[in-house]
Amino acid sequence: MPVRTEMGSGVSSGTQAATAASGQPGRPRTAWDFSIASTLLDLEGQLGALTYAAYLPLAGRPALGVALAVDTPCGFTIPSELDLEDMRLPTVRAYRTGDLVVVEAAELRELTRQVPAFFLHNPFPLAVASVPLIAGGRTFGCLSIHWSRTRAPETPIAANELNILRSAAQELSDQLLSLASTETSIRAPSIPIFVPPIPAELTTTVSALPADQLGWGVTGSAFLYQLKRLSTQLAAAVQIRDVLTAAQTHIMAPFGASALMLCRAREGRLHVVGSSGFSRDEIARLDSTPLSRSTPETDTVTLVEAQLPRLGDTRMDSDAGVGQRPRAYMPLIANGRCIGCCVLEFPVQWRRFPTDEEIALAGLMLGQIGQALERVYAHEAEQAFSRSMQQSLLPPSLPMRPELVVTCRYLPATKGTSVGGDWYDVIPLPNGAIGLTIGDVEGHSAQAAALMGHLRSAALAYATEGHEPAAVLERLDGLLRVLGASRYATCCCLWLEPATGLAKVATAGHPLPLISPALRTMAPLDVPVGPPLGLGDGHHYEQREVALAPGSVTALFTDGLLDMRALGPDGALSRLANKIAGSDRKNMDLLADELISEHRSRSMLDDDLALLLMRYDGCRPGEQKHVSRLSVQRYDLQAVASVRHHLKDVLACWKTEVLLDDLQLVLSEVVTNALIHAQSDVDIRLRRHTDGVRVEVQDSSPQPPVPTVIVTDESVNAEAESGRGLLIVDALAAAWGSSPAGRGKTTWIEMALPK
Repeated sequence: MPVRTEMGSGVSSGTQAATAASGQPGRPRTAWDFSIASTLLDLEGQLGALTYAAYLPLAGRPALGVALAVDTPCGFTIPSELDLEDMRLPTVRAYRTGDLVVVEAAELRELTRQVPAFFLHNPFPLAVASVPLIAGGRTFGCLSIHWSRTRAPETPIAANELNILRSAAQELSDQLLSLASTETSIRAPSIPIFVPPIPAELTTTVSALPADQLGWGVTGSAFLYQLKRLSTQLAAAVQIRDVLTAAQTHIMAPFGASALMLCRAREGRLHVVGSSGFSRDEIARLDSTPLSRSTPETDTVTLVEAQLPRLGDTRMDSDAGVGQRPRAYMPLIANGRCIGCCVLEFPVQWRRFPTDEEIALAGLMLGQIGQALERVYAHEAEQAFSRSMQQSLLPPSLPMRPELVVTCRYLPATKGTSVGGDWYDVIPLPNGAIGLTIGDVEGHSAQAAALMGHLRSAALAYATEGHEPAAVLERLDGLLRVLGASRYATCCCLWLEPATGLAKVATAGHPLPLISPALRTMAPLDVPVGPPLGLGDGHHYEQREVALAPGSVTALFTDGLLDMRALGPDGALSRLANKIAGSDRKNMDLLADELISEHRSRSMLDDDLALLLMRYDGCRPGEQKHVSRLSVQRYDLQAVASVRHHLKDVLACWKTEVLLDDLQLVLSEVVTNALIHAQSDVDIRLRRHTDGVRVEVQDSSPQPPVPTVIVTDESVNAEAESGRGLLIVDALAAAWGSSPAGRGKTTWIEMALPK
């Protein structure tokens, strides 16, 4: 789906209208523009400093922006926007305190060490003086002057220079106060005005010059400034929305456009990837247009030619059937080829033709937009491949045993695109026991994921051969040496005998399992922690036995689950143990979701997270556990009828026929949903417990089902029909949910027996 934003978010309609009326990007020149420009040019003639800038408040956010600056050789280094909350900045300090602020070169160097981003504006020794513009009890902004100290870093700003600055600021403040009653607002424009210095041969004072001799033309510094701001924002873009926001801020608003659309050519069609100000109908009309069809947008791509509006152009679009506002169509160039186009729509009152300089600037800026789009799409493709690769290395499903309930969770790191090396497995052992393994390979890379795949496969092979946990670790350690792996790994193995509850545990540099025998209690584990795998010339690992009581909950996890940065290792481990011991253990899926909830809500995860959670129910003498399992092959919708018949036989055996009608309806909906949308084999598991019956339906799609019928466009929401069916599940089940399981998901349903 293309990214779309509503008009008004981040772009002022007033700015657009003013820009459209102006002969240059920004807004019409005002009386206070002339006053500020005169002051800055007078200072430039007296101080001999490096840069001269006037900052005014920005509309709509707590920041100061450059309003005017003298077009000196280093004018492009002037910071464009200053956060009013950052009191480390000299200009912000002056604005908020009302005092002259002087920062000499040594202090500015120290500030740059604390905030490396400041180096972009202070690449060599500088001294700064900032003075507020205050009159009549109002603070209008600040003047900020930078002096070079490359040759004499310790030279302070002269007292007479500071006096000149104070005097000029006071005179300008008085002028702004007199203008404040006639001007609608004295705010910084979206693009600063750069005024060229007065030539030395002109001996008259600046204030005596008429306005048309102040050099109001668009300067090269203004263009360079815009490119610099755009490139800075695009450098941090990781999503299409970030690129669209940059285009809104630096192209749409400054050039006076009322709407913007970014389109990308792919597989012979033109696709809308982002828009602002265009209607949904307009987006739908253009999206997926064949490049072979001649439209202004496709011609821009195929001919690699800009199509610009002419004065008074309100041409009729034959497809839309309505008169359009003036539009400009510009190619998007990236890596030497045309990858799409940008559509700019202008207000009806637009009455000017763009200058050659503005067209050239727009072309350069859209070139940066095109490069950013390609980089973001490459990033998303790499990320999707990495996630798919990592997901394929996880177990497809977990085995089912009547004596225990096992669930798992896995969250990949979201910082960067590299895959991690966390893994887990649940292994049926040859003697009827069950094996739980979990591990973590050092680092995040394709090599780490490949090594993880080796270790998981080897652990599975060694375990099914009948080796004990300690022996499995020793063999894995030897395997890493044979492979010549340059990375180490940690691993923990727990073998459980379901009939007796006896567990054997061994670990290689990995956190020990947490075992809670009963609510609000934890069992200490006295198990030696051996070194990680792959270090040294071999190590003898030790294992210990621990008895699990029925009802015990055991958690195996990787360190991504521990919030060690905030709490430290011991504090994080203690917090996790308290959560496990104090939580309801009736539903393992809900408990697992609770344990990872904080991590799942974070926008950025630095590390992978894996969790294996097991409740050991045991099996008392003479007691029979009621479990059943059935598989359906992919695409076999006819098998849904056999599922209903199987359910009828199982519930009759368990003497729970009272649930038959509701459970047949619920299970039919969930299985059908999985067959249609997951397009994989479906594994059905049933378990009888004291209060009712639990059903689990596993498939290979990680996308959860959503029970909703709030659909405004059926073509947009292809899941609508299944959503209606899932409302039945929501209405009839005592509880239900969806959770990750191996490479796919498990949809679980709890059906309660009547009291």
